[in-house]
Amino acid sequence: MNHQTEPESDPSSDGGITDSSAKKSTRFPVKKFVLCLLGLALVTGMWFYLRESARQQERRNLLEQPQEDIESANQTDDSHPLDPILKIAYQSIKKIEDEVADYTAVLSRRERIGEQEMPPSTMEVKIRNPQEEQAFSIYVKFTEPENTRGREVIWVDGKNENKIVAHEAGILGFVRVVQAPDSFVAMVGNRYPITETGLLRLMQKLTQYGLRDRKFGDCEVEILEEIQVADVSCTRLRIIHAEKQKPFTFHIAEIDMDMQRMIPVRLATWDWPTEGKNPALIEEYIYHNIKLNVGLKDADFDPDNPAYNYPK
Repeated sequence: MNHQTEPESDPSSDGGITDSSAKKSTRFPVKKFVLCLLGLALVTGMWFYLRESARQQERRNLLEQPQEDIESANQTDDSHPLDPILKIAYQSIKKIEDEVADYTAVLSRRERIGEQEMPPSTMEVKIRNPQEEQAFSIYVKFTEPENTRGREVIWVDGKNENKIVAHEAGILGFVRVVQAPDSFVAMVGNRYPITETGLLRLMQKLTQYGLRDRKFGDCEVEILEEIQVADVSCTRLRIIHAEKQKPFTFHIAEIDMDMQRMIPVRLATWDWPTEGKNPALIEEYIYHNIKLNVGLKDADFDPDNPAYNYPK
């Protein structure tokens, strides 16, 4: 019997694949996949940058609108529903300017940026109000959420070229960041720059919006007594713009006032409802454990304060 050996397969024939061709066939899809990922990341990054830039510019335009004369808030003739609220706001501004040199508090914040609701955040704040012998000064330390815990931000009007001095949380906190308060990076994830923080700025902004809105038709106003907010008995001032029209920036706004100390404790605003949905929250700020006139010093707004965790 003749034994015939089967012919060995030819690597170059159709039935075989060489090592080099196998490498090529696997290498090309991986390279193509990586390029696709890089392209997608680039497109996504550009989309985010353009959208965020447009949002920040819109907010900047709002803050740069012509300013109303706050003194006129105390000269209204009670012919408009907003007049009682404007008078309370004016009294609050004057009392804070005259009697509140500084304070500490815990600020809880909820904000919607565009269509995205941001995670709730909490921060410890120290603030000195602008007075003849001291500049407007702000210190913020984030305590929540977890990924921002430990972040510190300091801004002193006229110091450091009017820029913030900050550091991030965790392993990203190895370097001090000095930048404009309204720079692109500083504003990502925030509705307002740090310079708009505090009880006085809150009341000044509300008064500006109230005087502006007073010129553009009526609105509904409700004043509710004995509302408990942050363990304080407050009077709630509620403003409702039924119809969406310029220059109104909210459907509903609520300001909860500690009338004994004439300071705001909470501000919340809602957008106009869409069909079949309730009004969406735009922003809410609650000041807890407010302690007035605690005697803050320059060191409280110095990044080199040994009690702080700024990198050297």
